[in-house]
Formats: sequence, C-alpha cells, structure tokens
Amino acid sequence: MLPAMVHGMDGHAESSVDAGADGDYRNRVSVAGIESEQTPGPSAPALLSAVGVGASVVAIVLLGIDLRLVFGSASAMLDEIRDAYGLGSGSAALLTTGPVLCLGVFAVAATRAVRHRSVPAVLTGCLVLILVGTAGRGTPWWPALVAGTLLAGVGIAVANVLGPILVRLLFPHRIGLMTGVFTALVSASAGIASGITVPLDTSLFHNWRTTLVAWALPSVPAVAAMALVAWRHHRFERTATSSARSGAPRWQAGVLRSPVAWAITGFMGLQSLLAYSMIAWLPTIYRDRGMTAERAGLLLTALSIASIATALTIPVVAARLSRQSVLAIAVVAVSVTGLIGVLVGGVGMAVVWSIMLGLGQGGQLSLALTLINLRAPNTATATSLSTMVQSIGYTIAALGPLAAGVIHGATGSWTMPLLVLLVVMMPMAACGWLAGRDNPVAVRISGR
Repeated sequence: MLPAMVHGMDGHAESSVDAGADGDYRNRVSVAGIESEQTPGPSAPALLSAVGVGASVVAIVLLGIDLRLVFGSASAMLDEIRDAYGLGSGSAALLTTGPVLCLGVFAVAATRAVRHRSVPAVLTGCLVLILVGTAGRGTPWWPALVAGTLLAGVGIAVANVLGPILVRLLFPHRIGLMTGVFTALVSASAGIASGITVPLDTSLFHNWRTTLVAWALPSVPAVAAMALVAWRHHRFERTATSSARSGAPRWQAGVLRSPVAWAITGFMGLQSLLAYSMIAWLPTIYRDRGMTAERAGLLLTALSIASIATALTIPVVAARLSRQSVLAIAVVAVSVTGLIGVLVGGVGMAVVWSIMLGLGQGGQLSLALTLINLRAPNTATATSLSTMVQSIGYTIAALGPLAAGVIHGATGSWTMPLLVLLVVMMPMAACGWLAGRDNPVAVRISGR
C-alpha cells in the first residue's frame, strides 16, 4: 500500500491514495466536511515506472524551456521590428501582449482537451503548435508575424495549465522539487532568449526574421520527448486495470466559488502582469536611457538567471510549510526593491535591479504553481484550479505590457508605468497572504 498525502492541517484537507498490487485504487477526499470517492487513472508510481524517470524528467525540462522563448526573442528584437514596419509602441506590444492574452483566453481549453486525450498527448500537440507558430514568424508580412506569434501563444496557454498537472501525475512524491525545476526553466527561458537573440543576429544570421525563426529549433526535441512520454503513457493505459480516460479530470465549477482559488488567481495574475511587463519593456527602458541593444538584452538574461535560484528553492520550502503567507510577502518585497531601483537608479546599477526582479519573479511564479497543487485535494480539482488561475490570471497579465506601452506613449517617460507597477505590488501581496493560509480549495461534488 502506498499512502500519498497531498496536504492537510488541522483537519482542513486530507487526500490519500491506496494502491494495491494490481494497480487498482480509490481516492477518498475529505475537504471541509465534503467527501467524495473518485477513480482516477493509473497510480503515479506505476505510471512513472512505465514511462521512465529519465524520459519524464527530460520531457518536463524541455517543456519548461520551450514555454517562454517566443516572448524573450521577440522583446529583444522589438526595436528592429518597429523600424521595419513603422510601428508605434502600442502596435509593437501585440507581439508581447497578444500571446499573453492567448494564455488567458485559451487556457480554458485545457480541461476539455484532457477529457479526450491524456495530459502528455495534449502537451505534445501544444509543443507542435509552438513549433509551427514560432517558425511562422519568419514570413516578411506583419499579419503573418502576429499570427505565428499568437498560434504559439495558444499552444503555450494550454501547456501552462497542464505543466503542473504533468508534474503532479508523474512526481506526486516530488511536487516541490519538480515544480521548482519546471518553473526555473520557464522563468529562465525568456531571459536567455532575450540575451542570446541579438548576438545571434549580429554574429550569425544578420537578419532578424531568420533569427526569430531559429527559435523554433528547441521545439523539435521537446516534441519528440513529450511524444515518447505520451506513447508510453498510452501503452500503460491499455494494460492498466483502471483507465485514465474513465477518470479524466473534468471542469469543476465549484473552484469559482472558492476564496482561496481567487486569492491564488490574483497572486498569479498580478505577478504575471509584472513579469510580462518586464519581459516586454525592460530592455527598451534601458535602451532609451542610452544602453546598447546587446547590454539591454542581457538584462533580461540576468533577470532570468537570477530567477532560477528562487524558482528552485521556493517550491521546496513552500511544500514543507503548512502556511506560505510570509513566503509570499517576502518574494513580493524583493520585486518591490527591484522596481524601485529601476525607477530611481541609473544605468550603472541596471544589472543589480534586474537580479532583484528576477529573484522576486522566480519565487512568485514557482510559489503560485506550487499553491495550485498544495491547495487542491486531488488531480481533478488541481486541473480545474490550474485552468482558473491561469486563464483569469494571464488575462490580467496581458494588461501589463499593453498598459505600460500606452502610458509611456502618453507621457513620453517610463516613470509613470513603473509607479503603476509598484502600486500593483500591494494587492499582489494581499492575495499572496490569503493564498498562503492553510485553507484548501473546497469543491462540493454534485450528487453528494
């Protein structure tokens, strides 16, 4: 028998899984006095053994890397794109705001998709969309550039929701560690792309369109790795005594009535608003202050590399704590320090402030994704919660780059956009405090 405790404290939430030798099991969930019995898919340890630890880790690693390359590569070449098409700040923001809006609008498709296909199979399709969309940015036609970027955004939207679910399915005993690895790579990839894109363009491709197309290449091994996991998962399903499709996660509307779910959503949305605002405009802010394109692009690289430290450690710490409220306030405070530095500091300290922003953002994103699994009593609720958090959260986040660009265009200065972002830190801290309290997302199962 394998007991796997999800999260519980003072009788608020308990979830245990008992798997017999034949692989059949039942999952009894008790949440705030609400009980339900479910029959999910194959037990995670047996599934991980069938898929393979190595294949699972490689698939998660490559998935994490692939989910933000589109954003970082576009932001690094934003000035060149604006010059090529004669765009203003608002139009150019389509390349950074558009995909973020896709993350919100199309995240809701994840729950429906996994009703018909396994999580690894859906993620394989997502990576194919990212590959095709990224490659499509090389067409010398503005609508095609936007369309390719948005297509990649659709794939990223669904993959964002299912990434934490894949971690929970394959590594329920290592949620903190694997969430940290996944989040670190997601956080780092945009900045690495931003830092490498300009040197690739100047030293190798000498054409910004070719440079953007080149960022489709990392999707190729990612598709192959996830397809292997999907194939092994499907083969295991066919031999398992309980089919994962019979217990496929379904949308649970009850998450919309949970204050905890809304707190996590607010925290996720506002931290993403800050993150994408920085991805979109941080290099431009410093280029407007006289910094070269190469140095400005490397600021996002510094930000992203710094984010790895907190992305790896915060989930592990969070999983060991019964309450994560103080942790949430701490990571927000680090971002506040970085924002103040960007606002009042000069070019000479730009790297320091970028590192502070990275430490804050890595901790915030990883904590938000960890809270999804810590506050959800089972995989079905976690899928619905992840869908809610990311669909609404990224819709909020899409306002960041667009609003920053509009405010900058109206004022001719970056002071007001940065002040607005500082004000946003206050409700983010409040949401983090509420989400960090030891209260589960209680969903009443219909018919009980």
